[in-house]
Amino acid sequence: MWKRRRPSTDGDVIGRGRVRRERGSALVVVLMVVAALAFLGVMAARSVRSELQITQKDVNTQKALSAAEAGLNHAYDLVKSTTNLNNELGSSGTGGTLSGIGSVVTLNGASYRFRAFGGGSSDGYYVQATDDYDETSGANNSSVDMNQRIYLTSRGRVGTSERVVMAAVGGTSKFPYGLFGDSGLTLGGGSKVDSYDSRVGSYTVATAGSAGDIRTNGAINFNGSNNVVNGNATQASSSGIGDTVTGTKTSSASSITAPCGAPAACGPVYSPNGGITPANSYNPGSGDLSIGSSGVSLASGTYCFHTVTVTANGAALTITGAVVMNVTGAVDFTGGSAINTTASPSNFQINSSLNSPGTDGIVLTGGTQAHMAVYAPNTGIKITGGSDIWGAVWGASVKNTGGTWIHYDQALQGLVCGTGMSGWHEVRN
Repeated sequence: MWKRRRPSTDGDVIGRGRVRRERGSALVVVLMVVAALAFLGVMAARSVRSELQITQKDVNTQKALSAAEAGLNHAYDLVKSTTNLNNELGSSGTGGTLSGIGSVVTLNGASYRFRAFGGGSSDGYYVQATDDYDETSGANNSSVDMNQRIYLTSRGRVGTSERVVMAAVGGTSKFPYGLFGDSGLTLGGGSKVDSYDSRVGSYTVATAGSAGDIRTNGAINFNGSNNVVNGNATQASSSGIGDTVTGTKTSSASSITAPCGAPAACGPVYSPNGGITPANSYNPGSGDLSIGSSGVSLASGTYCFHTVTVTANGAALTITGAVVMNVTGAVDFTGGSAINTTASPSNFQINSSLNSPGTDGIVLTGGTQAHMAVYAPNTGIKITGGSDIWGAVWGASVKNTGGTWIHYDQALQGLVCGTGMSGWHEVRN
């Protein structure tokens, strides 16, 4: 009989070993694939995080630039209303109109006005004013503007990002000359015009300068002898210029216009009684101020009057702080005087809107403390009484026939109008 053959056990063992090896290889491959996928996942996550970080940094950088621009625009909106850029240079570049921006902080040893916004405590813009190194000789004085031009710098910060922008701000000087008369300029009686700079020091004869320039769109007339102009004399007339002029005499010059135009009428309505002593010297209804024998004093501030008149010989209007006096009618100091105890002409400004070029709508007298800046482009100005006036005078015509000495304060060049911004640029670190 045939016997049934038993299967080989060796083949079974070999088959089962091959299966185990194939299964092991597959597991290794699977593990390698899983590991690769995990690695790719980690790298992808890191890449996403890096891209997000880069994107966030870009966003913050752009926000910082926007903050810097906002700070510059804010600062300019304030500064363009100023009449004296020296104010903004005060308090280490944070003074004047800039005081309307936030609080003062220190960055890298410099003072800034800081306006906060955003999530971080240091997020916001930092603004300061700086001088443009405008001295013509000697070291620069960073707190004094000499050329009606300063710089505004704004730093915008968001997180760790910072952008810095800068622009120049400048205006037109209201008083570029010691004396200016539109239709004519007359000096007589031994009149003298010279200069000094109250930003540097008080006037003395020994240190008086030669920047006492005078100008007219008409003719310069000298009456009598011993009239001296320590500066340049410029006229539109083709006639000769007599007497002593230490600077350049120029005839047939082009006519110029009033740098700040004609002042707008401030009233009616006129100022109330506040700040005026004695109060009964003033009628707020009519706007008329009368300076009697007891005198009148004005506290710091801006006033709107119709007329200002001295009604008693020897009477005085006393100024003890910064005063701007806007008038719509006549001003007459005949027989009296103006006493500016601050000794700074910029602290007593008279602006006249009176439109009467054929008359002497303003009559001034000299004195021992007559520090003033008078701007009356549409009415004549007459200067009487001899003595001295420190400051500057701009009128439709100017007559100084009583021998008054005019000491032009060059600091008045810093009184500006028509302020504009130019040269915007980003400062790269």
